[in-house]
Amino acid sequence: MSITIDFTPADIQLIQQQATAGNVSIEQFSREAILKAARNAEYIAKLRKSEEQINQGNVVKFSDEEWECFINA
Repeated sequence: MSITIDFTPADIQLIQQQATAGNVSIEQFSREAILKAARNAEYIAKLRKSEEQINQGNVVKFSDEEWECFINA
C-alpha cells in the first residue's frame, strides 16, 4: 500500500534533519513516525476506555492482603 502526503518545505526540512540525525532514510523515518503515532493513539484509546470504566464504577477492588500478594509475588 502506498500513501502520498504533501508537506510544506519547512516540514520536509525538519523531517530530513531528523532522518539524518537518526541515520535513516526519509522514508524509514516517516514510516516509523507514522507507526509510532498509530501505536500511541491505540494506547491512549485504551487509557480512555479504562478511565470510562473507572468513572462508571466498573472496577475490581482488592483488600490490602491481596495487594500484598501481588506486590510480593
